[in-house]
Amino acid sequence: MKKQTILGVIIAISFFAVTKINAQVQRNIDGTSIMRENIIKYNEFNFSRDWNKIAKFESGIGESVQVFPVKFSSADGKITLFGLQMNAFVKPQEGTTFRVSVNNLSGLGRKYKGFIQRSIFIDKEDVNKMITFIERDIIPNLKVKFNNKSQEYVYKCKEMFFSFLIDENDLRITMHLSDYGPYGDGRGATGEQIEFWTESQVKEIPDFLNEIKTAYSNMK
Repeated sequence: MKKQTILGVIIAISFFAVTKINAQVQRNIDGTSIMRENIIKYNEFNFSRDWNKIAKFESGIGESVQVFPVKFSSADGKITLFGLQMNAFVKPQEGTTFRVSVNNLSGLGRKYKGFIQRSIFIDKEDVNKMITFIERDIIPNLKVKFNNKSQEYVYKCKEMFFSFLIDENDLRITMHLSDYGPYGDGRGATGEQIEFWTESQVKEIPDFLNEIKTAYSNMK
């Protein structure tokens, strides 16, 4: 076989492999949650987090996504907002900026020292939509397999990208979270998103869903 032919085969195989890996929808996130907009807007407010019930995913390499209920109230009591806070802890990759958000300074993050951290808010209305997404697109497809085919289901809110990918016999959960800077108001943000993904823990999605549904049912 001629060198040119061999080179062409190698290029074709490499292109196919890269195309297969990257053949997923663009992970763009745009916007700011209503919860964050009010936290930035008001100089006086009350903010509570409930760590009694935490929905979480943990990957095989120790990375984690943790979700718990939060409540915002203006000082005069005229505005009350419910939602979820999602904290992600992932290992730093080459060329990735390490930054800790003040939203994460709690007992939840102590064992993740040295990890890159991001914290986002999911408004009550978007929590309901995420529940529908998981019930409709993920739970019924946990045992689906394809031959030379993939299927990706996506849910996006203003601060998060959530994907469920079936790639032939492999299942993957991927979450992208925006960077809002060290104080959570956009100042000093790098523009980089943080990515959490897991294949080994996809089976935990029913428990994750139940915890989110319980949190949502308590949002008045």
